[in-house]
Amino acid sequence: MLQRFVKGVCVFFSVITVLFIGSGLYVGNIAYEHFLNTHWDQILGVENHTQDIRPIQRAEQRFGWRKIYISAPDGTLLRGTYIETEKNLHRTVILLHGLYQNRSMCLPYAAIYHNLGYNVLLVDQRGHGESGGAHTEWGISEVGDIEAWVHWLRKEDQLSIIGLHGISLGGAMALLYAGSEHGSQLAFCVADSSYGNILRLGKDKAFDWLQNSKAIWGVNIVTPFFQAAMFYHTHKFLSDIEPLQAVKHITVPVLILHGGADELIPVATAEDLYQMCGSNSKKIYIFKKAPHAVAIEKNYNEYRRVLTGFLEQK
Repeated sequence: MLQRFVKGVCVFFSVITVLFIGSGLYVGNIAYEHFLNTHWDQILGVENHTQDIRPIQRAEQRFGWRKIYISAPDGTLLRGTYIETEKNLHRTVILLHGLYQNRSMCLPYAAIYHNLGYNVLLVDQRGHGESGGAHTEWGISEVGDIEAWVHWLRKEDQLSIIGLHGISLGGAMALLYAGSEHGSQLAFCVADSSYGNILRLGKDKAFDWLQNSKAIWGVNIVTPFFQAAMFYHTHKFLSDIEPLQAVKHITVPVLILHGGADELIPVATAEDLYQMCGSNSKKIYIFKKAPHAVAIEKNYNEYRRVLTGFLEQK
């Protein structure tokens, strides 16, 4: 009698476990789809300017800048603008814009680099501007996209040394690339207002948005199943798209920039990125009164001075 009871209990809990795991995987897959397709502009409280490409179109027409189209490794069409310098110093920077922006955002940064003798490649990240894709993939595909741009630049100039400069989402993508297997070929990496962990940032902002701690508990329960769904679809883990993990593997010179008045991504994130960065040549600079990703607007001369100093010292 006792043996049958114990056996029945074991069967019961086995069934419950299978149902729990099956339900968890189902919910985790839904969570993964929502992660990619959710309206992050509402959760993060950022304005959506991704389709406002008029500034870069006017600049291309006025200055005769080259319009570039390439294909990402998965076939997605990527769009960029190439600004060549007359100094022919074989130096190029790829500029990466922020979330819900497009390459127009990078025009002020392009001016600094161009005046320093750099060729400049402004790109629309996937899901933004004139590039294909429905949304950002938070680094799942973007590292391959950047590598495709680097490959295009190498074909243009085999002697070119190439650096990355990204802002907000672009800063995170720059760090992910610099920490990847391709990153050692870079001359430098500049990350302005990068996040460290997208899931943690999303949870914090979702709590502010929903004001419901139970929803956050639910996220914590679903997270392992979310990671399983992500690995099933992409063969990547969350750690593969976390800048805080990527920086550990960076070996090239790195400059971390952040606004001291950033209410979207706390300045402590920049400090953590700096501390965890594995590069032997790393610098951090905090623009004390600058909000998120607008340090160049609020402190243009200071921004130019800090960036120029880093590029000259490296």
